[in-house]
Amino acid sequence: MSIIVSSRLSRLIGTVIDLARLKGFDALGKKFGIEPPAKKLSPPPKDLATAPYIGIEPPAKKLSPPPKDLATAPYNFVSLPKKVLPAQFEDVDGFKEHIGAAGNISGEILLDIKALTPLFIGGGQDDTKTFAPVGSPIIPGSSLRGMVKNILKIVTCGAFRGQTDSQKNGDDFNDEHIYFRCLMKNNKAELKGYNWSVALHAYYVKRMSRDIEKDGKKITVKNAYPGFLIRKADGKYFIAPLNKKVLPQDEASNPPTGFITIKDFQKKFGKVGFRDSRIHLAGATAYVVTGNQWANKPERLLDAAAYEKFKANLKILREKLDKEEISKATFDAEARKHGKQIIRFTSLLYIEPNREEWFEVPEEVLRSYRRDRNRGGLDLLKKENFLTRDELERRTGQDYPDVDTIIPCHFLTKEIADDKSVVTAFGHGQCFRIPYKKSIGDVAKISGSDAIDFADAVFGKEKFWASRVYFEDTAPVGKISELPTATAHPLMQPNPTSYQLYLKQNDDRELKHWDSDGAQVRGYKLYWHNRDVDWKANADELKLDRGKSSEKRLTQDITPLDKGNKFTAKIRFKNLSAEELGALMMVFDLNGATNAAYKIGKGKPFGLGSIRIKPTLFVESDDAYTELFDGGGWHNPCLKKNPSEYLDAFQKYLKTRDMYKVWQNVMEELNMILDWSPTQRDGWSEYIKTMSGNVSKKDNVDERFIQRARLQKIKSIFEVVK
Repeated sequence: MSIIVSSRLSRLIGTVIDLARLKGFDALGKKFGIEPPAKKLSPPPKDLATAPYIGIEPPAKKLSPPPKDLATAPYNFVSLPKKVLPAQFEDVDGFKEHIGAAGNISGEILLDIKALTPLFIGGGQDDTKTFAPVGSPIIPGSSLRGMVKNILKIVTCGAFRGQTDSQKNGDDFNDEHIYFRCLMKNNKAELKGYNWSVALHAYYVKRMSRDIEKDGKKITVKNAYPGFLIRKADGKYFIAPLNKKVLPQDEASNPPTGFITIKDFQKKFGKVGFRDSRIHLAGATAYVVTGNQWANKPERLLDAAAYEKFKANLKILREKLDKEEISKATFDAEARKHGKQIIRFTSLLYIEPNREEWFEVPEEVLRSYRRDRNRGGLDLLKKENFLTRDELERRTGQDYPDVDTIIPCHFLTKEIADDKSVVTAFGHGQCFRIPYKKSIGDVAKISGSDAIDFADAVFGKEKFWASRVYFEDTAPVGKISELPTATAHPLMQPNPTSYQLYLKQNDDRELKHWDSDGAQVRGYKLYWHNRDVDWKANADELKLDRGKSSEKRLTQDITPLDKGNKFTAKIRFKNLSAEELGALMMVFDLNGATNAAYKIGKGKPFGLGSIRIKPTLFVESDDAYTELFDGGGWHNPCLKKNPSEYLDAFQKYLKTRDMYKVWQNVMEELNMILDWSPTQRDGWSEYIKTMSGNVSKKDNVDERFIQRARLQKIKSIFEVVK
């Protein structure tokens, strides 16, 4: 009986609960320990994606490979602003008044730093190790300062200035002249519609030759003359031309200048190497061996008549190469059988004796020549290549009391006044590398660059006022872990000779080079983040360095810090205005960016140096210097502060200067290249990889090098990962 009652009671209770549920009385059901059923969800919006699970983001799809006709690089450029945002004062007197104003703010910014990828700073006594003055590796304050200042210049639309005094002391860039040479048109590129080599070759020919009338006929002559680069005893450089007014009695036996076939040269002096670039002296005759002779079997080099026949055959081979009927390797193998056929020479007996006829070499031309980072041939300014005065006098039997050193050369001049010309360029062979007429600074101008900008105001301006921000070295948080020491990829310098990457380009097939009308640099160079870090040298790179001394090696052994390491750092600031403090905090806020990371140290091109930074602002209170003790200890003069009011002050200043829209455009690109999110997409590294010269077994060169493929803008690349 009790069992029946209990069963009926249970069914009755269940019925009541069901009714309660139907009428929405959820609380009654909960009294009996039963959760109400979940309400039915409305259908999801049609414009939102769905997933078969809740609370977990669906994995991102793998990115498609990048377009084959566009360049890829681990870096890109944040565009320069159209004009510079000036600081809140204009000169030294204005600075004094500015820092004396009431309301200037002092304090400190604590930085919590986490390495998202391996990190290598260097700078210690052992170049393979990260800086560790007291045992544990740290990030030097100078490295943080450089990174913060660079980002500050971008977020404040600062001036973009170059330095010319020293290649190592550039501000935003080294204001130098880029060198180039384009002896041959690239027929293969031309067939594909990329006529960059046609235009550059035509420009090179225009600079290096001219048309003249001779015997009623139009002929082309070289602009580069043979001469002798002379350093006088006072250290100044001149070029003495050949003295053609005084000819020898037997010109055939000792002409002032001429050429000899390589085959005859080799009979006299031995074989010419593939990249043999030097001055070979035989008595008073100086043979100008230009290197890259392109002959793997020099004994097969032909005489002049046979060479003409070979050139005709080579033309047929080139046509087959352009039509892709033969490979580049086949073409090269055939071409190397013979190579160039002549070596030019000049005579030390015919140095122009009249000093008034010598051409001065301006210091800027010498400095520009020294900065040509891509010269592969003979460096005429290196001490080991000089001929000393004693040796010159011994070989010629003539006295040169005012000459210190001498070396044969070819040179170009320009007239600067009546009957006065100066040297504009010089080189080893007759077709030497020449500088573009425009320097980097000539195509990197921004309106208002002469004004004092926020970086000048905050970080100091040499000889006028000191910095008002001070960076301490980081302190490690916990034990710092290192990766095993290994040989890294070459830590190469930027290469602005690749103008298709460094200059703004139109969408048409014409490429702008440094001397093109309307040429403009693309902006501040920054590196993309990449979680697929590949920093170790490959077999080919190790092979290139095999047997070389440490001074000549391209690669370097390094010991990176592992990802996940944490540090703390402090930036102290003094007497900043609210707008200046807002600008400094904008470096870390980036207008509300939530997933930004920064790059620091060496090895950025292959993924090293990505760090996350979390700032905390502390501002000195009004009683900072009136109280010494507080609660039994030292009084802390700084209070934690929300930076929003200072960020707002900076943005208001932008608006008063009519710069807000300009600033937004800059910040959009900056946020994109600093965003860590793209690293989570499989295939992202293909979009930011360094183009290899060994990706095709057929041609052994990346097709995009032949085409001089353009680099996409930051926005175009970033939109791929959306």
